[in-house]
Amino acid sequence: MGQIPCNPVKVYAKAADTYDRQRIFGKRRRAMAVNDISSNIINQLGGGSGIDTRNLVNQLVELERAPEEQRLNRREEKLEAQISGLGLMRSAVDEFEGVLGVLSNPDTFNAKSASISDTSLMAVNELKPDAVPGNYRIKIEQVAQSQSLSSAPYASLDSAIGTGTLTLRFGDWADDLSGFTVDPNSEGAAIEIDESNNSLAGLRDAINKADVGVQASIVGQEGSYQLLLTGPTGATKELEITAAEGATAGLANFNFNEANKGFTEQQKGQDAILRVNGLQVTRENNTIDDVIDGVEFDIFNSDINEEISINVSEDRGQAEEAIRGFVEAYNSLYKEMQFLLDNDSGEEGQGSLNSDPLAANMLRTIRGQLGAAVPGIEGGFSSLANMGIRTKLDGTLEIVENGKATDFRAAMDNNFEEIRNLFVPNLESTNARIDATAFGNRTQAGSYEVDITQDASRGVLAADPAAVAGLDTTGKDYSFTVKVDGKEAAPISLPEGKTYASGEELANELQTLINLDSTLKENNAKVRVTYEGGALKFESNAYGKNSQVEFTAVGADMGDMGITVKKGTAGVDVAGTINGEEAFGFGQVLRGAIGSPAEGLSMLVAQGATGGTITFSRGLGANLAGTIDGYMRSNSGLIAEREANLRSDLDEIEDDRDQLDRRTEAFRARQESQFLIMEQIVRSLNNTGDFLDGINDRLPFTAKSS
Repeated sequence: MGQIPCNPVKVYAKAADTYDRQRIFGKRRRAMAVNDISSNIINQLGGGSGIDTRNLVNQLVELERAPEEQRLNRREEKLEAQISGLGLMRSAVDEFEGVLGVLSNPDTFNAKSASISDTSLMAVNELKPDAVPGNYRIKIEQVAQSQSLSSAPYASLDSAIGTGTLTLRFGDWADDLSGFTVDPNSEGAAIEIDESNNSLAGLRDAINKADVGVQASIVGQEGSYQLLLTGPTGATKELEITAAEGATAGLANFNFNEANKGFTEQQKGQDAILRVNGLQVTRENNTIDDVIDGVEFDIFNSDINEEISINVSEDRGQAEEAIRGFVEAYNSLYKEMQFLLDNDSGEEGQGSLNSDPLAANMLRTIRGQLGAAVPGIEGGFSSLANMGIRTKLDGTLEIVENGKATDFRAAMDNNFEEIRNLFVPNLESTNARIDATAFGNRTQAGSYEVDITQDASRGVLAADPAAVAGLDTTGKDYSFTVKVDGKEAAPISLPEGKTYASGEELANELQTLINLDSTLKENNAKVRVTYEGGALKFESNAYGKNSQVEFTAVGADMGDMGITVKKGTAGVDVAGTINGEEAFGFGQVLRGAIGSPAEGLSMLVAQGATGGTITFSRGLGANLAGTIDGYMRSNSGLIAEREANLRSDLDEIEDDRDQLDRRTEAFRARQESQFLIMEQIVRSLNNTGDFLDGINDRLPFTAKSS
């Protein structure tokens, strides 16, 4: 008979005592799959030790499970607290980031205000940050107006008008409409009319769709409809219309050129005329944005006797409000971060990041930038301390306003431009022909010596010398195909039956016809045509090695103009060095080499520039914004990465719990098996005892007397 390994009663007493002392009230208790015995082992066997083995097994399992579950609970609570703390940190940083967006915006420091003495004749639409402060006196002598043309009447909107192409060009008609001077700098349109839009309404829609500033509408009533065209305002924005008829005749009725006039002029185009501080200026429209720098205004009526005063002044209030808001926002951020980094834990979130290095590193980095000089600014106002903002003993910022020459008020009043450069990005060039236009994320603050070794140039094609004054197109084949900047236009022909009084007039005609081509317009390819030294000259509007003009086909009589099949000279890109390192040129734009401190630095180099110095600083606001962005980017920021790592750790805890469940169930099975064996042994012993008691009753000397 085997030996009983232990006293079950003592085991139970010891286990119960230990369980009472180590009961765990965790944040979350997992549901355990208990392979419970449907009834007590005692009941299954019908006898035994009398011990409640089911409860005893449960308690032993709890004792076995408790230490590991307690460790996982503590780890889980800490991770969840860190994630919650990072959420609070993200919210606090987000508010600070919003303030930095305003502080690092140059417009905040360039704000202007304007007052106007009379709003019945004009109104200010927009006041830009680059507006020049001053007082401006304006007299409006004439407002701009549009030319309007009306067609002959048509019976219905669906009346057929013919097919072909209507070419619209802008220019200036003589008062008696006897001559038209084309505006070479204006874009016209070629309106295609086919069977799909061969109607008065179709022509109206096609003109409006061309979107060149001509408004087409139909006026009248049934039986008498007229097409009304209204051009852009301006004396040189009057319309010339020439029809090239297709298979169906009738489109020539819409000619409005020197030879034929199918429209009636209802109103001439005219420029706006006004005087600014006594100087007379003319403009094509009534919305004017280039008379007073940075000020856009509308004129409504003219009155030569009325003088309007516009006063433009600096508005420094926005900048001061942004700076004070920045100090307040930083102090709020600092206090919130101190709360999250606290060594104590009391309120919700308090101390949740005290063991997380990310939060401490971010706060340390920001404080370091606030106390240091801004890179790229030499002397003067290069740090917050120079403008009366200092760090207090508790770590927060304080605006010093003590009435001294070094306080915040004095700095704002006397050194506003230096304060602007302290906070916002600043690009300056010592050469007006080298305009620093942009910088990148990798551009390092500092000074850059720029040396220009090659000017950018445009592609040019010079025709052969030819006397073209009095050129008559009657009966001539003046057609050609031109390619500009690698884009080929459709075949172009000079109008039939037209005489050009001068080379300049012919040059203007060629320029407008080429620039009308739809393929060239879509690719922003244009030419400038001039008549110089007795020859036509074709020049691309673009700069760089891709800039070129080429005639790929010419009509039989194009030699009269000195034009043959010919490829012109291509342009070249600007070339130069930045701090002695070869820079990258594209057209007139010079950029810093990849991998160099000037990477991302971009400048527009005008012809004739030889060199200069570019000074760049990001400003404190932009530097802080860049730092914050590194933490706050939604997918790749440091906070997002940290949160992802913590959630991954939480997933690992779930895996550990699954493993704990499996180990627990294995332990339970072993305990139940052992107790089952024990009960079987106890039952066997009980049966043996009963048997021995029966023998004892039957022995001669121990038998009970009857």
